[in-house]
Amino acid sequence: MHNKRSSYNSKHRTPHMLMQQMIEFNALNNPASTALLAGDEVLSYAAFDQHCNQLANGLRALGLQAGERVAVLAKNSPRYPMLMVACMKAELTLVPLNYRLAPQELKFILEDCGASMLVTGDAELRAAADASTATGNIAHCYTLEGTRPGWQDFATLLNAPCERPAHSGRRDGVVFQLYTSGTTGLPKGVMIGHEQLTNGYVMSNHIPPRCQIGHTGIMPLPLFHVAGLAAALFWLCSGYKVQLMADFVPQEIVDAIVASDSCDSVLVPAMIQAILAFVPDIQRYDFSPLQRITYGASPISIEVLQQAIGIFKCDFVQGYGMTELSCMVLGLQASDHQRALNGEAHLLRSCGRPLPGAELKVVDDNGIEVASGETGELLIRSSTAMMGYWNQPDKTSETLVDGWLRTGDAGYADDEGFFYIRDRVKDMIVSGGENIYPAEIENVLFSHPGIQDVAVIAVPDDKFGEAALAVCVLKPDATATSAELIAFCQERLASYKTPRRYEFVQEIPRNPSGKILKRVMREPYWQNTERRVG
Repeated sequence: MHNKRSSYNSKHRTPHMLMQQMIEFNALNNPASTALLAGDEVLSYAAFDQHCNQLANGLRALGLQAGERVAVLAKNSPRYPMLMVACMKAELTLVPLNYRLAPQELKFILEDCGASMLVTGDAELRAAADASTATGNIAHCYTLEGTRPGWQDFATLLNAPCERPAHSGRRDGVVFQLYTSGTTGLPKGVMIGHEQLTNGYVMSNHIPPRCQIGHTGIMPLPLFHVAGLAAALFWLCSGYKVQLMADFVPQEIVDAIVASDSCDSVLVPAMIQAILAFVPDIQRYDFSPLQRITYGASPISIEVLQQAIGIFKCDFVQGYGMTELSCMVLGLQASDHQRALNGEAHLLRSCGRPLPGAELKVVDDNGIEVASGETGELLIRSSTAMMGYWNQPDKTSETLVDGWLRTGDAGYADDEGFFYIRDRVKDMIVSGGENIYPAEIENVLFSHPGIQDVAVIAVPDDKFGEAALAVCVLKPDATATSAELIAFCQERLASYKTPRRYEFVQEIPRNPSGKILKRVMREPYWQNTERRVG
């Protein structure tokens, strides 16, 4: 008889298990090991799995059916991964929301995904309330920190039975729906399923060294971001102790490293720089527990890497990925970083080489593969590539072509297979690890009564790699200051999307067909650099 219960009594983890089944495996075989640590809150694998079962049963008791969307707007806390795993057990789709988005941005996403439920933290309650009220179609609203007017207490869902909920065993459901903006300025829902996650987990295990149960994973990246979400989930599947940080505070990262027995962390280069710059007397700390730092979103300079290795004395790995790829698929391994330190500094400009299970090719404008050293668009074929964009088949078919995912990154591969980014095919800014689409900012600025024309471009930034510069043409007799435009954008956009720099010009350069010549506009800012991106 086919057993639909998601129950695993085996002593051997297999690659055919779903993510929640690997965590159940850890709860069965290492029940007392710590799964989650955040401040004074500690949860063992047994307790974590039990809470996930209770939450899954509680969600089903609300009448939520398989495939319905549950949105979460909150900072990192133990209840976030609990909700992630509970939704898997209940066969629901989790929609993580960026808590830095403005209410009208959140409203669009909630309406687009058709969320039946919204879970929020206290700090995000006002934005969540504004967005959910404007949406009007959310049946269940819960807060993580108790009852609030019009909102239910998340803790009541944990009063449900703790038995493991029955599972259909289907692997074709959407586990996560992550939103990424596009060149139109409207976010797209990236659908990630069980197969993508399982394959990503297997792929991640090809990055040496593989650590043992009880090893700590320090997570300051927000779980709404694919890098933070995937790393935390993969760590839980491997039996790690996952230490969640609600906010990035350099001193807290250092303290967590020093207090652990052995640990890894996932950071962006700006975080590494902040730790080195703002932790007093950093040389006095014993960082011997730190085994590896995985970083991504932007390259690291040779100067920062040399300083960081001198301080931390651990392995460094750079990962390249994107929301549409579910996890990192290219890796610049620790051995590659050592080569860079030993005289091959050019390797630090690379994103690395494909991990096992991923393939790379570089093509010209006609889709024809180019030779090593020639620039073109990077295409990735990987079993981790998204299922598609939610309700956007045309956008899906534009991005997924004959099994290859078009990344929108332009660059070249060398004879060893290392890929180097030189520019972007699509109009996008990457600032501090966050993707920013100029079209979204331009749409907002065009709604300002004093703006006649505008173009937003990427310019170099020492701290974040890139920053947005808004080049504006004012209407006749109109006046507007940078401070005024900053305030205008902050009311309508997430803070990290709001340009802090503005230039006022008489005309935006365009070609005969009216297309803005952004490459020409960017050129003066990127002179004397090999890359045209940060």
